[in-house]
Amino acid sequence: MATATWVSLAAFSLLYVIVLMVVLKRSRVTAAEGGNSLVEFFVSGRDLGLWTAVATLGATEIGLITIAYNAQKGFNEGFSAFHIGFAGLIGCAIVGLTGFVVGPIRRTGVLTLPEYYGLRYGGDVRILGAIVMAAGGILNMGLFLKVASLFIIALLGVETGSFGVAALMVGLIVIAVAYTSYGGMRSVVATDVFQFVLLTFGIVAAIVALLAVMPFNDIVATVAKEKGPAGFDPVANPNFGPVYMAWMVLVAGVVSSAIWPTALTRALCIREERNVKRAYLIASVIFMGRMVLPAMLGVVALAYFANGGGNAAALQRFGGDGDLIATPMMLGEALPGWFAGFLAVAMFASFMSTQDSYLFCWSSIIARDIAGPLTGRTDDTAFQMRVTRISIVAIAFYEIYWGLIYQGGEDIWDYLAVSGSIYFCSGIVLLAGGIYWPRATRRGALLALLLGFSALAGLGPVKAALGLDGVSTPVIGFAAIGLSLFGFVVGSLTDKRVVEATGPASTTHGGSIGTS
Repeated sequence: MATATWVSLAAFSLLYVIVLMVVLKRSRVTAAEGGNSLVEFFVSGRDLGLWTAVATLGATEIGLITIAYNAQKGFNEGFSAFHIGFAGLIGCAIVGLTGFVVGPIRRTGVLTLPEYYGLRYGGDVRILGAIVMAAGGILNMGLFLKVASLFIIALLGVETGSFGVAALMVGLIVIAVAYTSYGGMRSVVATDVFQFVLLTFGIVAAIVALLAVMPFNDIVATVAKEKGPAGFDPVANPNFGPVYMAWMVLVAGVVSSAIWPTALTRALCIREERNVKRAYLIASVIFMGRMVLPAMLGVVALAYFANGGGNAAALQRFGGDGDLIATPMMLGEALPGWFAGFLAVAMFASFMSTQDSYLFCWSSIIARDIAGPLTGRTDDTAFQMRVTRISIVAIAFYEIYWGLIYQGGEDIWDYLAVSGSIYFCSGIVLLAGGIYWPRATRRGALLALLLGFSALAGLGPVKAALGLDGVSTPVIGFAAIGLSLFGFVVGSLTDKRVVEATGPASTTHGGSIGTS
């Protein structure tokens, strides 16, 4: 690594730490003013304004893992990968315009999503739903550490083997655990805003700098030469197609914004209900940008290496991770050393903005919706805070382990979509069904949760074991949702004990579960 890169990395890291400490200190003061309550700890006192909500929603969903997998898609598929971003825009805009799920859920006053399951379907559904939700989410973040470590090492041009990657993984997770445990959701939100600004500036500046080195017309010509029509048209691309595109509207748009717990939790934190839909409508642009901008970096990397501008031999050393490493390696080689150092800090900030939210989300669900009900301590503030922090550490150890041993054959994005579907295939049914279908019952919810596990068939090793290599991931995903919906409807219609949609919620939180 060049001296300029080292100096820049040290200087920007110091500045980042100073600002982060100031932000955390301020968030701690605000948290103290809000009192030592579960509302303060889990949903940041439910006092977020519109623009703070937009920033924290954006930061949560624009992590280093997001940059890495979209850059990988851009490198492999060219401009046709941009359709994922437009799918995210469409899906999130639909949520913002209609308030689908997010409005009614905010109205209930719950602190976690499984808590809604308990209000609507019963305590056993709450516990089982929390287990499914946490399991899918924790499996989903299993590759965050490995990808972040590979990305940063390649960006800095550090010569290291597997030990270096593992060492950086440990270092990153220690920092993440320390500050995620510090102040609950309040500290997560406060740091998200700062990190969102830093990351957005870093990505845009990198694209502008790269286009000054490699003209856009040359990039287009290279994609046409290397990929042909498939590099521009997702319908013509054999790795995409209409079914995949429809799957992306659901996964990258509707699910990522309205069903995925780390995003939907932001709706629970917003002060005024009228701002919930506004926040999601504005954030739809961010949901597009989080896909398109990193994919653009990947497309530039494709042109960079195709035209002999990079060290192809160094790229080959990473074996099957070469397409994942291409973009950060290009950034480290094509940009000045001081800029590479700045980008490394920006990428670290992006890692933290997602890592803290995910660690806290799954840990809070374990504490509030599994440990709390099982021990009868759902209102014990100290107990739930303690279990949350213990869970954060436990999940961190899992991340290190899974990042080292998992060897799937799919792209990072496809792994995330499949692992996340373990929860959302049943989650979208339980949330939307419970809100919009008064006839939904406990039996239907339990069947939907169990059948949602069929989404596991989409994971690379599981597909191979079941002989489903010829079946695409979107087809498996849609089939899993169909099975979950089938179980939900049949189970509810055959259950004589009908639960009214507005009854349970009003008894606990003073509101009703409406449908608007």
